Amino acid sequence: MLNIKTLFLRALLALSIAVGAPAAMAGPVYNVSINTGSLAGTTGLLDLMFLGRETPNPTFAFLSNFSGDFFGAPIREGDASGDIANGVVLGNRTGFNVFDQAVRFGGLLSFDVSFENEYELIGTTLSVALLDMDFNYVGAEGNLLTIDVMANTPADIAVLAPGLVAVTEVPEPHEWLLIASGLMLIGFCRRLQQRR
Repeated sequence: MLNIKTLFLRALLALSIAVGAPAAMAGPVYNVSINTGSLAGTTGLLDLMFLGRETPNPTFAFLSNFSGDFFGAPIREGDASGDIANGVVLGNRTGFNVFDQAVRFGGLLSFDVSFENEYELIGTTLSVALLDMDFNYVGAEGNLLTIDVMANTPADIAVLAPGLVAVTEVPEPHEWLLIASGLMLIGFCRRLQQRR
């Protein structure tokens, strides 16, 4: 005899897996935090550069959820678009793809970054640095952080100024929802089986 409840629950579990699978297969989101407390009282630039490669395969870095004391209009070069309020997109279609945003140092700067690779990727790098208004490095002798991305492999994160920068992977809300719904459905199915 066909149990409608069990059939419904299994169909619901299959649907939640089907809906959540594409999102779970998307690349991870990283939160980057930069402590500029040692530079208090000065202004400069948050420098984000995404290197281009000689490949026809486009790759994009998506940066969002910026927090910090930013001001003024951004400086963009190459395949860079967007702004601090609405998010920044850096592509790899030209050699140097740069987004610089003026900032008052002295607090915590943070943003989220994720990557999208189309087709196979030879490899590219996102670098993060702090610059003064004359485009000289501040806070470190060079980049604070680099993230190397390549298709079908985890990002290679190099924190070059550990005292200033921290990087953490951000769990996506849809991942938590998928896990929670799966656990609830498994528990409910086990409870139904124990009643029989």
